[in-house]
Amino acid sequence: MTDDCAPETPEAPHLASLPDFDLLNQHGESVRRSDLLGAPAFVVFYPHAFTPVCAGELDQLADAAPALGIRILAVSTDPQPTLAAWHVQQPRPFDLVADYWPHGGFAQACDAFDDVTGAARRVSLAVDATGAVRARIKTASGQARPLGWYEEWARLV
Repeated sequence: MTDDCAPETPEAPHLASLPDFDLLNQHGESVRRSDLLGAPAFVVFYPHAFTPVCAGELDQLADAAPALGIRILAVSTDPQPTLAAWHVQQPRPFDLVADYWPHGGFAQACDAFDDVTGAARRVSLAVDATGAVRARIKTASGQARPLGWYEEWARLV
């Protein structure tokens, strides 16, 4: 694993706490920070729906989700109707969340927004039951995050 891919330690988290948000999922339902409290979660930022690397990562997470036993929120800057169409084509057992308006506001607050492309970066956060960010991983554009990172943090949060 490269340094760019190394998770941050709980002793030195990149972001102390998950910021407030209220966004729509693929079904048009509101998803808020408060919905995540009480159980650990992974917040998985990805650039775009309907792209091969993003689809591969989310399919891998969908397959692993039952064993991980942690809520997963997959967040992109795509509009909600795009996520709804993608979900019809490739259903997954977790929320696809539209960080569309204000465009990328949640990703920006989590330091997971690429100002050049206007899309989310490949950043994942491991969040504990109190909303504290315990770990963060970021990979380069086009590089999938390793499933092992989620498996490791699922045992710890």
